[in-house]
Amino acid sequence: MIARMLLARRPAPRAFFCERDEWSFDPRYTCGRCPICGWAPAGAPAAPRWLELANRVDWELFGLFALADVLVVLGLIVAEAAGLLHGARRP
Repeated sequence: MIARMLLARRPAPRAFFCERDEWSFDPRYTCGRCPICGWAPAGAPAAPRWLELANRVDWELFGLFALADVLVVLGLIVAEAAGLLHGARRP
């Protein structure tokens, strides 16, 4: 029942046809423009805000820093387990 209500609220996806390229596309996924020639149809919905923000982020650099952080944490765990951080443990 809830799924029907959500589907009823959602507008039907609109596909536009670019006559120059003879290509139909959904402007919601192409930032409101034809992916081949860049033609913007009148009244075409633009990309959602979250998608515009996600396209601005350099995800490769973010992944590199995340990997470096994980490797440092793993190194600290191994060093702690080996007893290298607080000196040698004496019985």
